[in-house]
Amino acid sequence: NKTSIIPADCNTVETDAGVALDLVNRHRRDGYVFGLIRVADAQELHIGNSSVLYLTLDVLETECSVLSRRHWESCEYSDTYSMASNGTQAESYDFGQCKIITYTNQLLKKPQLYGFNCTLSPVPPDLLECKDCPVKVKVLEVTEQHKNTAAKALQKFNSEGSHTNYFDVDKVEKMVS
Repeated sequence: NKTSIIPADCNTVETDAGVALDLVNRHRRDGYVFGLIRVADAQELHIGNSSVLYLTLDVLETECSVLSRRHWESCEYSDTYSMASNGTQAESYDFGQCKIITYTNQLLKKPQLYGFNCTLSPVPPDLLECKDCPVKVKVLEVTEQHKNTAAKALQKFNSEGSHTNYFDVDKVEKMVS
């Protein structure tokens, strides 16, 4: 019985890609949830009662932290920047590509994440456009000063509120000016 890699089923690949991307987002511990732009490539290998899916997905960062554990379809994209893509509006800070491998036992029908590698890049400055902004917006490198500013803001929030829990800065992901 010869095994070979074949193109994935066009009727199910979007759903399979969404499930795979959700597995990647749940595995990650920092950054923002990736949203699916398109399936760039999808190949499948059938071995007995199992299959291995090899995906290449184009992704956008959403506004949801991966710590929120929200599904990528329920997250919104940033409206700070607009990037034209094929005549439609796609909004994000960073975009990139994920190569994902999932393994599915056909008897259990529950895909498992075998491995992934995602590479992101900031949207090129010449594609950035700020809606209704009098000045150009830019993403800044996070510095110790930014972390201190965030800590002071949370300290003020904690002291002015009547919360049962107090909040502290764990990590500053991104600064925009």
